[in-house]
Amino acid sequence: MVTFIPPYMGEEIKSNAERKMYDVLQEMDLKNAYVLHSLGLPRHRSKIYGEIDFVVVCERGVACLEIKGGRVECRDGQWTFIDRYGTERQKPEGPFAQVTGNMFSLRDVLKKHFDRNPHMKNLLMASGVVFPDITFYSDSQEIIPEIVYDRSTEDISSYMNAVFDYWQARQHREPSKLSPSDIREIVQFLRADFCFIPSLNDRLEQVEKHLVRLTAEQAQLMDALGMNDHLIVEGGAGTGKTLLAAEYARKQVEQGRKVLYLTYNKNLAHHVVHALPETDLLKVVNIHALFGEYVPVDVPMMKENPQRYFAEILPEVFYDHISNLEQESLDKLQYDLLVMDEGQDISKPIYLYSLDCLLKGGLEKGRWVVFYDEKQNIYNPEYQDGMDILQSYAHTSFRLFVNCRNTVQIGTYSAKASGVAFGGFLRENGEEVGRISYADDHDFAGKIKELLKTLRGGGVSMGDVTFLSPKRYQNSKLSQAGVAVNELKDGFVPDEKRPVYATIQGFKGLDAKVVILCDVDALRREKFSQYMYIAGTRARTLLYIVGSQDFWKEHENA
Repeated sequence: MVTFIPPYMGEEIKSNAERKMYDVLQEMDLKNAYVLHSLGLPRHRSKIYGEIDFVVVCERGVACLEIKGGRVECRDGQWTFIDRYGTERQKPEGPFAQVTGNMFSLRDVLKKHFDRNPHMKNLLMASGVVFPDITFYSDSQEIIPEIVYDRSTEDISSYMNAVFDYWQARQHREPSKLSPSDIREIVQFLRADFCFIPSLNDRLEQVEKHLVRLTAEQAQLMDALGMNDHLIVEGGAGTGKTLLAAEYARKQVEQGRKVLYLTYNKNLAHHVVHALPETDLLKVVNIHALFGEYVPVDVPMMKENPQRYFAEILPEVFYDHISNLEQESLDKLQYDLLVMDEGQDISKPIYLYSLDCLLKGGLEKGRWVVFYDEKQNIYNPEYQDGMDILQSYAHTSFRLFVNCRNTVQIGTYSAKASGVAFGGFLRENGEEVGRISYADDHDFAGKIKELLKTLRGGGVSMGDVTFLSPKRYQNSKLSQAGVAVNELKDGFVPDEKRPVYATIQGFKGLDAKVVILCDVDALRREKFSQYMYIAGTRARTLLYIVGSQDFWKEHENA
């Protein structure tokens, strides 16, 4: 994976061509590659100050890229560039002279700084010119066709290798192959000298602004939803299912319809309640709480076997109650629309039989929509039976492909660790996923406290940090380490001074700016992939995985 510095494109970058190339460079497959954007050269050979659009540092060497967008002309030695707004700029120096000048100036700086490092003695410097908006051709003597990238270029990795090949052939000596530590030294030097790095929280906030938006695909889906009575919407983690479900419910309420919004997770229901306006036309509730509102919970039976009671006994009692009501009483309870979030957990025959009674016209003639992700089904062994029932009715199906919650780093890591292929991302770059290893309980406590100290030092509010674990807090290593947390449970009140703590199961459907995944050693191998898929994708901008040394040996490729 390519590491970008800074890890995102700031709002101040107005060049559409640079933004376009930023996306292209994310697809680059060069070993241990870093990309530095907008690198300043205060010690340029021939200018008071120079700037390089992109610098690529990898094991082959260092390459400078000059980006020229829009229309390009050269007449009588005068270069003219016309951007997408029609603004014309003239320069006597062409992009090839500009980028080679930058390359040699950067070489001078690196040679001087690393003059005692034998690994850097034959550092390969390269440069290329990028025309992302046009197909470029010219036989002028100052043009170097071997280093041109334009609209016809198909693969960025092949192009970068061709650029290095061209300049390697020109220097007539075997270049040094950079080790990972060499690469980090160069990047650290250039970043420290030339690149302003905002605080961690500023970087996360910038990414948040880009991620909190609907894709064009989702916007089109919103328009289509109101035209169908029966909708089945599938989407992977981070594709915006809850956002769409809540927005759809809100619009239906505005049209005067009585809406029942159902979740399986009570924490998710609590979140949606606060996201939607309070009105008598809307009820947001988790499905077991709904059952408990109509029939009394048998406490002794529930305590005897909670899992069986909520999965089988309470739904049966509720169905017996509601199916035997007089029509007049039933009419008062029924809803015009049923919205099922976390549909993979709710799509269970006994649940659906009960919901059939609560919906005007039933599931056959009433209005309903289900949002689901089969890969997040950890509760419902009767999932397929339930989906067969829903799909037996005439319906319209949609599939959401684009992950608009996670940064590329988080999404890519979660996909690799879980083995689940993600459809795509909004291509928003962010911080690298942190892998924290500890030797024993004492070391664990020290690593966690140091991590929280680092986050606070970066300006991150503790209320934006969520610890996720497969265990309840009292059984977790955090409790043993004495880490104070704000548990996500009934009566939860946000506290900016304490990080949130939740089980992975209890955080389904929710997300947080920063997620720290703990107690991963407790995950059984057969559950590891599924829980990593659910937990990893809860993080919007920053993810840490905390595991023992033995855990990382077993999952070295995670």
